[in-house]
Amino acid sequence: MECYRELIPGLPDDVALDCIARVTVRFHPGLRLVCRCWRDLVTASDFYRRRERIGAAEDLIFLVQACKGGDCEDDEAEEGEKSCGIGSKPPAYGLSAYNVTRESWHRVATSEAVPLFAQIVSVGRKVVLLGGWDPASLDPTAEVRVLDPATGGWRRRTPMAEPRSFFACGAVGRRVFVAGGHDAQKNALRTAETYDPSADEWAALPDMEEERDECQGMEAGGRFWAVSGYGTEEQGRFAGAAEWYDAAAGKWRREEVMWEAGGAACVGVAGGSIWSVGFGREGGGAGGVREYEGVGRGWKEVAPLPAGVKRGPRPCAAVAVGGGDKERVFVMAAEEESGSGHRGWVLEVGPRRWTRVETPVGFTGFVFSAAAVRL
Repeated sequence: MECYRELIPGLPDDVALDCIARVTVRFHPGLRLVCRCWRDLVTASDFYRRRERIGAAEDLIFLVQACKGGDCEDDEAEEGEKSCGIGSKPPAYGLSAYNVTRESWHRVATSEAVPLFAQIVSVGRKVVLLGGWDPASLDPTAEVRVLDPATGGWRRRTPMAEPRSFFACGAVGRRVFVAGGHDAQKNALRTAETYDPSADEWAALPDMEEERDECQGMEAGGRFWAVSGYGTEEQGRFAGAAEWYDAAAGKWRREEVMWEAGGAACVGVAGGSIWSVGFGREGGGAGGVREYEGVGRGWKEVAPLPAGVKRGPRPCAAVAVGGGDKERVFVMAAEEESGSGHRGWVLEVGPRRWTRVETPVGFTGFVFSAAAVRL
């Protein structure tokens, strides 16, 4: 693999660099194969800072999505585990990517099957895939994999201390946090741990106050939150309280009466705010985007649901993308039209305006988790 004297023959290097920097992220793994100089270029931090500076940076959302025969399923979600694709024969899961900037979809190549109900989170420019169910045994797994979208390469990393699924997961700074979920015997967990991807090291955290199976995880205001969930003896009866980890004190703090109703997705947005996206009841009723105002003040209305989304207490995936005055919330949920599967919508945080995302048939399967990366 030679290294040419010029990045692109006949062009000044500054001009050539800008040309290369404008190539969409999906094709960056191919750029690495041109020569050593290009390989080193597209994996360097300066390259992505330049993309940001010239307005070429792209926002991508990676989604753990139910698939069947290579295409994501079109079946509508039901409540509980059935909504996640559990039936007589569980579907395979894959990793999809939606490029918010270019409004395009593609499937992410994986050398191994993606665990069912795996969590996904971003740290810097890397994507971390954790836990879920082993596709062969359907037992919870502790495995951890890291994707570098710039190279398309996957690496197996140090697994979690214990297998878990349906757990809270989020990133604060450069660390990944996991808490709760359940083990192979469907026992709800209160254990928690944190992962440093750069050192590939896990560290135990204090246990939460309560067991929290099927809790939601997120980062908001520099804190990791585990929202709602239920204990082993309360199967499916979701608690209204949440816990957040106080890193300075090394303990969990409890927040009462935070969870309003099942089926809502919680997401942290700019300024440390917590938003929920809920779909109300079948045939009408409450639903929409709300902002948590704190203990004793509850939730306030932020925006109505987008036209075309199906109402009812059903799961959805939501993730904040971008930042500043361009921050948006991407939501993947069931569409009202019968049999049309799941579709994407994007809410602009500033003007509170929804845009329906054109979602190809192959990408309309149920989405269990999602993470955003800016490259």
